[in-house]
Amino acid sequence: FQLACLRAVACCIEVQKRLHNYDIREGGGVRLTLHLAVGAGHVSVLQLGGSQNRCEYAIAGHPLRQLAVAERLAGSGETVLSPQCWEQVADSVILGQEIHENPAYKRLWALDISKHT
Repeated sequence: FQLACLRAVACCIEVQKRLHNYDIREGGGVRLTLHLAVGAGHVSVLQLGGSQNRCEYAIAGHPLRQLAVAERLAGSGETVLSPQCWEQVADSVILGQEIHENPAYKRLWALDISKHT
């Protein structure tokens, strides 16, 4: 999971950089704000349907529960890591301010570029 978690964290940083406060209407003053979360673990992907050339997909597993908690803890412009994701990336990221409501979840600040260039 470590590489997948690192890639997800790097993606969140890039998405925040490019899209947080993005003006969705040129000169219209309507801005997109983001708050992101990263979980880790096994998920099940279920294909539902299949009749009439139509399929729907459902995803289930512990990482979705992690995301439900982490997403609520993330403020505008923030990314929050679940404890399971944190275990995988602890030596590769720089943390933001502590999350007092749930200290097991971690607020991401940046990748530690001294370890990943």
